[in-house]
Amino acid sequence: METVPLNPRHREVLKAIILDHILTAEPIGSRAISRRHAFHLSPATIRNIMADLEEEGLLAQPHTSAGRVPTDRGYRLYVDTLMEPEDLAPRDAQRIEEGVAAPRGEAEEVVREAGRILSSLTHYTCLIMAPRLDQNIFSRIEFVHLGRERLLAVFVSTSGLVLQKVVGLDEPLSADELGRIGRYLNDVLEGKTLAGIRAFVMARMAEEKTLYDRLLARALLLAQQAVEVADEAEVFVDGASLMADQPEFADVEKMRSLFAAFEEKTKLLRILDACLRNVDVTVLIGSEALFPGLAGASFIAAPYHAGDAVVGAVSIVGPTRMPYARMVPLVRYAARQVSRALTPM
Repeated sequence: METVPLNPRHREVLKAIILDHILTAEPIGSRAISRRHAFHLSPATIRNIMADLEEEGLLAQPHTSAGRVPTDRGYRLYVDTLMEPEDLAPRDAQRIEEGVAAPRGEAEEVVREAGRILSSLTHYTCLIMAPRLDQNIFSRIEFVHLGRERLLAVFVSTSGLVLQKVVGLDEPLSADELGRIGRYLNDVLEGKTLAGIRAFVMARMAEEKTLYDRLLARALLLAQQAVEVADEAEVFVDGASLMADQPEFADVEKMRSLFAAFEEKTKLLRILDACLRNVDVTVLIGSEALFPGLAGASFIAAPYHAGDAVVGAVSIVGPTRMPYARMVPLVRYAARQVSRALTPM
């Protein structure tokens, strides 16, 4: 945040340096600023302003003879107070709408497609938190045989969110047994959240009479397994290799560190989970993500809904030098379209 108020001249010079650095990925000198922007200021005056901005921690000088580059703090000030978000290009909006709104019936495929489209439009890596049922009210569950040892559990919430998860069988079930199990579970679990289902199942499994009713025991065990699988958080990564096109990550070691970060799903989920608390877009710049493997990168994330419940997040990861004015509206719109696709009219 801004500790000492900057006068309009300092703010305009900072903004110009950031916009030029976004375009060039190079340190920006006073002469370049003087030529490209109509400040009517001499290079010497601009150098003095740049020195002031550096003293405030908003700019840094990589080399003694080079120009300046924005710091994470400089980008934070820009995003919070100087940035003018761009209008979404009609072709980008249309591509997101057509790709995400196509009916598929399966929530995970909707968000995966959103990730593919967003990565293609931004040329950055897209991270999407898979939809979770924990805040949704359960409507029904259906089971489909995938063989002797596996079932496909299809969860449907009252908001219309559909999740499909594979669970294992300790012993085969006949079609009749599976039908009876499904009817029983739908009768006793309807109207509960995932946490409520878990509590109900644990309580019933502790009851002595369950031990003497084989089918009831199988039903509760199957429900327990299905709930555990459905409650597992997951992150879909799309376009990880695109970061290699950015000059900041051309170094082999930096690229290796970045790829390793994308494999640490638990840490990525922690970052995205924090973004779910915000109603609108969250921007985490560089070190703000508190993730060493993503040094030099920024997150832009937005939550998406199924009905009134927040069930996941859409995000992109790019260099701190990313064009935030274009990226923020893109991520926001993608999240809104995913919410629309997951919420029945």
